Amino acid sequence: MSEYVYDLAKRHHSVRKFKSDRISRDTVEKLIEAGQMASTSSYLQTTSIIGVEDAEKKEALKEVSGQPYVVENGYLLVFVIDYHRHQLISEKLEANMEDSFESAEGLLVGTVDAALAAQNIALTAEDMGYGIVYLGSLRNDVQRVREILKLPEHVFPVFGMALGVPADNENGSPKPRLPREHVFHIDTYSQDDEQLSKQLEEYDREVSQYYSQRTNGERSETWSQQVAAFMSSKQRTEMKEWLQMAGFNRK
Repeated sequence: MSEYVYDLAKRHHSVRKFKSDRISRDTVEKLIEAGQMASTSSYLQTTSIIGVEDAEKKEALKEVSGQPYVVENGYLLVFVIDYHRHQLISEKLEANMEDSFESAEGLLVGTVDAALAAQNIALTAEDMGYGIVYLGSLRNDVQRVREILKLPEHVFPVFGMALGVPADNENGSPKPRLPREHVFHIDTYSQDDEQLSKQLEEYDREVSQYYSQRTNGERSETWSQQVAAFMSSKQRTEMKEWLQMAGFNRK
């Protein structure tokens, strides 16, 4: 039994420094085809992918994200939940589908579809020797992204992905993940909070050591400290409004 894909997945890490080599359109289209073959709920195919090639548009998206690799990459993709095609079907067949794709369930279906397609693309790109980094930071200003990419109603940008040949000085490495026994439950969710807390403490020590080694002692925070700092402040408080303005989560 081959474990090639398993080994490839275990080597994944975010790449934030790329060479200037452009990824050819032919290669990009192969990646898109791989993304399209991901599972899709009820065969609804509720995602589309915007390839951003225009330099001005990339600069504008960089202003939203704040990350230099939005511009400095081999290719930039933006993944969107897309019910525009379903709106066209609804109008043509007089099917009154809006209650479905404007619902919370419709939002979840579209988000999952986009994530599955993106992960197919990420794994395929890494198999080809490229590196990738996800760009949730494009949600810093959803309305601006929708304007830049001219997204119609019922189309919502969920994240981007920068791809390219890793730079020679790109020295990223896989970050330690939570222990398998902490996230993999059999039959029922484990509610042994004492054991779960011990697992978190052990994991915090591992993460702290990872950061300390990677930064020569400049960072040593634990995973719990990192998560607490991030989640104790409100993030993107306009998201509900942005979703509803785009035609989502109205039901």
